[in-house]
Amino acid sequence: MMIKKYLTTFLLSASLCSTAMAETILVTIGQAGQVTDQQLEAAMKAAPFATQFPSLDEKDQAYLRGDMLLRLAQAEALYQEALTQKIPESDVFKQEMSNFKTSLLAQRYLLKLGKSIQVPDDIAQQLEQNTQNNSDALKAARSAYIAKRFNALKTEKLNALRQQANVKTYFDHLDNAQADTVLAEGKGFKIHYGDFVPNTAISVDNARIKQKVEQWIELILMAKAAQADGISLDNQLQDYAHNLAIRLLLAQQEQQWIPDEQVLLDYFQQHPKIGYIPERRQIGQIVLASQKQAEEIRQRIMNGESLFTLAGLYSVDPYGRQRSGDMGWLTEGSGSPEIEAALKQLKNDEISPIIKTKKGWHIITIVDRKPAEQKNYNAVKDRVKQKLLAEKMTAYLKQITEKHPLQWQIPQHTPH
Repeated sequence: MMIKKYLTTFLLSASLCSTAMAETILVTIGQAGQVTDQQLEAAMKAAPFATQFPSLDEKDQAYLRGDMLLRLAQAEALYQEALTQKIPESDVFKQEMSNFKTSLLAQRYLLKLGKSIQVPDDIAQQLEQNTQNNSDALKAARSAYIAKRFNALKTEKLNALRQQANVKTYFDHLDNAQADTVLAEGKGFKIHYGDFVPNTAISVDNARIKQKVEQWIELILMAKAAQADGISLDNQLQDYAHNLAIRLLLAQQEQQWIPDEQVLLDYFQQHPKIGYIPERRQIGQIVLASQKQAEEIRQRIMNGESLFTLAGLYSVDPYGRQRSGDMGWLTEGSGSPEIEAALKQLKNDEISPIIKTKKGWHIITIVDRKPAEQKNYNAVKDRVKQKLLAEKMTAYLKQITEKHPLQWQIPQHTPH
């Protein structure tokens, strides 16, 4: 892909430049979207490969940066489309944002409450005596004390908050509840039956509803207390709103792409290979450094010595040597062409001829195998959906980035 190649070239040269960039806009998207170098760095630090990233060479690092930058730009294009479709103005968006804010505020309130608990000096001395200054035991004892005190303090605070808010519950209304039936209320809030059961035609356990209402009362009270304490969530809410708008846009698109299961069935019939499960083989292997050594080792195996024992002693493949030649279960087609060609001719427990690859001279055997099979639709329904969505998403991203064009602002650097 030319864009990725261009980005890789730029980011390699930028990484070699001695002058660091500071809050530089790398790409603008449509009329108002942008991705900065700081956003890119934050995304790189949060990526699954972050811990391995420093050990990669500069070219691989540049490629990963380029790929991440393109993903961020595409995500921003999706956000711009969500704004165009006024998704942030929808009731679903507003309700989700309200729920998220309440939950996060309550979480912050509990964190602050936990940090307020201190172990009194007399209790600390007693714990030290009881644990005989064993650091691990003392740490566990202090944690247990704080946890017990936290639960008591939480109950105490919630009771006080309930009284302040004059909370009332109306669980006697559950038997004949409608969507607008009020189940609980307090200063500044009301909780309706429809908040938990959008479809009142569905039978729901009343005990479960009571439990959810009580949980939500606690969240609301703690959230209000957090706001009164001046706890701010501006950055987190902004990030969540951005991601939520994209998720709702894609959920809306998915509903259009897959309005019913018949679409998936038709797609599976057009792409039956989705249900094909290739043969899996449990492989034993030894890799030698020269053809002469391989011939000597193979003869020893044919004379009765164990390939696995010899692999643990002589294999030049670090992974195989560490595992004494046990390569585990490998899927048909996952090996090099030379290895795959040999495996197709090999029976279980048979020793292969010597196979030459760029890694050395191989001797392999198949310990066991699971034959290939063709799964029916029901067995691979999730995979069918993933394949169809991936196909639709590729075309959709192309459409969206044409509607909200990506304009690369990255400067050209000369490597030092």
